[in-house]
Amino acid sequence: MDGKRTKYKRKTKKSAKNSSRNRPHLSVLHLRLLAAGGIIACLGVLLLLSSGSAARRLLLMGLPAVYGAPYTNTAELPPISIRVEVDEGVSEKVRIEVLTPKQPQTLKLGGNEPRILIYHTHNTEAYKMSGTYKYEESKSYRTYDQSASVIAVGELLAKILSEKYGCNVLHDKSDHEPPKLSTSYTRSEITMKRYKEQYPSLVMFIDVHRDAGNGMYVDLGGKQVARLMFVVGTGEGATGTGFKEMPDYKSNYALALAITNRLASYHEELVRNVRVKTSRYNQHISSQCLLVEVGDHKNTLEQALNAVPYLAKAIVEVVQEEESQSQPALAPALRWAP
Repeated sequence: MDGKRTKYKRKTKKSAKNSSRNRPHLSVLHLRLLAAGGIIACLGVLLLLSSGSAARRLLLMGLPAVYGAPYTNTAELPPISIRVEVDEGVSEKVRIEVLTPKQPQTLKLGGNEPRILIYHTHNTEAYKMSGTYKYEESKSYRTYDQSASVIAVGELLAKILSEKYGCNVLHDKSDHEPPKLSTSYTRSEITMKRYKEQYPSLVMFIDVHRDAGNGMYVDLGGKQVARLMFVVGTGEGATGTGFKEMPDYKSNYALALAITNRLASYHEELVRNVRVKTSRYNQHISSQCLLVEVGDHKNTLEQALNAVPYLAKAIVEVVQEEESQSQPALAPALRWAP
C-alpha cells in the first residue's frame, strides 16, 4: 500500500513538470500589457459613460501604463490639466479627442490692423443690480442700458487688451437679439462675416456672454471676482446631422483649454471647466473663436468687471507673439461702429 502510493506521487510530479513545459510562457512585459489593456478598457468605458472629470483624470493616469512608463507629477513637468465637461450628444470620437488637445497657435495681436473682434450675440444680458449699478429691465436680468449689461464687460475687455497689452481690438455693440432671441446667432454670424470681410487681419473672435447660475465668486486682491467659463461647439448638431459648415473645434478647444488652465493658475476656482457642446456658436468663422461666460445672472456687474483683467491677461499670455506686445493698437479701432 505504501509503495503504490509513493509511485503514484512520483508519476503525478513528473506529469506536472511536463505539463508546465507545454504551457505558453508569459513574460513580465506580456503580463504588464495585459493588465494595462484591461485597465484602459475599463477606464475607457467609464469615460464614455460619464462626462465627469474624475473619469478623465483616471484615464490619463492609466495611459502611461500601456508603455510601461510611470505616471509623473513633478514641479518641473506639470501634468496636463484636462479641465472639460462634455455634454450629452457629443460623439464618442470627440470625447476621446478632447483628452489629447493640441497646442494653441501663437498670434500677432498688435500692430496697425485689427486683430481681435469682441462682440455679443446676446447683448442685453445683465447682472444682479447693486447699489452702484441699477438699470431698467427689458426682461428679467436683461437691459438695453449698455453701461449695465454684458456690453460693459466687453468694453472693459477691449480697453485692457488695447491700452495695457497693445492689442488692436474692435468692439461691436450691435443688438443681435430682435426679432427672436433663439435666432440671435444667425444675426451675429452676419456681423462677424462683415467685419472679417472688411478687416481680413482679424485673427480672434470673442463672443462675451453672462451665464445663468448661483452667483459664485472668488476673493482676489481684496475684490470679489466672478467666475469664468468657455464654451466650445463641435457643430455636430442636436440631431447628429451636423452643420453644413463645421467649426475647427479642435483649434477652438485648444485655445479655450489653454486659457482656462492659465486662469486656474491665478486661482483654481476663478474658472470653470471648458464646456463642449454639439452646437456651433458661429465658431466656424475662425479657428480662434472664443465664447466666454463672464459670471452669471446672480453675480453683480462689479464682480463681472473684476474678472476682466484676469481674462485679458490670460488671453495675452497664452497666445500673443512676443514681438507684437510692443506694437501699439489703433485707438480709433476701439470705437469702430458699423
